[in-house]
Amino acid sequence: MAMRFLYNDINFTQDTQEAVLIVTGNITNNSGKDFNAVVFRMALFIKTRCIGHLTITMNGFRNGQTKTFKESVSELGLGLKISPELIRYEIFPESAY
Repeated sequence: MAMRFLYNDINFTQDTQEAVLIVTGNITNNSGKDFNAVVFRMALFIKTRCIGHLTITMNGFRNGQTKTFKESVSELGLGLKISPELIRYEIFPESAY
């Protein structure tokens, strides 16, 4: 059985002073189940090159609920300005209970 989650309003902002990429967005639980916690993994790409990973944890995630997240990625080590339009992402639930 596949878990169904909707990912909306995913945005990327680069903080050049802190040298981090800020990722924000919303995740909706359409799985038909309530969860104590769900961990999502997101891989970030520029074209086909993977530039980093992050995990997003949603605690107390009820069916039908939408939650907002804000995470930062600091291990990019690119030392250059990244245009948010160049970033592609893949996101999936990694674990849930």
